[in-house]
Amino acid sequence: QDEANANGAVREISRRNLLGPGIRVASLTELGPGGSWSTCTNGAGEDPPNDVAHVQFRSRIAFKLVWSPVADYTTFVLVDDYGALLAKGAPTGRLPEYQQRKMNYQVVRGSKYAREADRLEKVIVASVAAAAEV
Repeated sequence: QDEANANGAVREISRRNLLGPGIRVASLTELGPGGSWSTCTNGAGEDPPNDVAHVQFRSRIAFKLVWSPVADYTTFVLVDDYGALLAKGAPTGRLPEYQQRKMNYQVVRGSKYAREADRLEKVIVASVAAAAEV
């Protein structure tokens, strides 16, 4: 938890990126040792992933939320560290800003993490086309 980015291994992240205190405050201790935390996704679209979780903490991710480009980024998928689909959804109510949803996808576009978001788009587009033929 007290890993830093002093060597600059994670591009676009401060070299003074000390996350330990924040992780400890925000962790769900009832989930067991090691805590739980959220990290920056910059570099996650590379192969292998070059983001904070994988490089700075040398860990896998439990899940990644990726907004799908379908319908103006109003649907999302949750994928695991291998890019396998865990869940998908279309939330109601107030969504994060459009530009944030779009950038969330752009960071992982073309990677294993975007594969299910892209597949979701193809399924929905095919469903809409089939409905239009009826």
